Amino acid sequence: MTLTTQMISDFVRAANTVQTLTLAERKRLLERGMTTSGALRGLLLKTGKPAPSDEPTGRVIEDIAQHIEEMSDETVAKALLALASQIRTLRILNQERA
Repeated sequence: MTLTTQMISDFVRAANTVQTLTLAERKRLLERGMTTSGALRGLLLKTGKPAPSDEPTGRVIEDIAQHIEEMSDETVAKALLALASQIRTLRILNQERA
């Protein structure tokens, strides 16, 4: 299993057990996901492949991470699943030929 695949699995698992995560763990996962998503998007651009833009989702997830103590378990779980999906899509696009 690749590191990216493992990360996607970790995000789905965390979303399913979000109530057991501390606020710090939730924030760290969201920040890690945003960083990974940005890196994969940057790699697409560097290799000349079209990179899908999902700025609104990124801003929402960033806001959730910044105000994590005010967010419900459901909101955090949805954000983690959105990141998992986004990272999966970007990973697939990076593997395709130009």
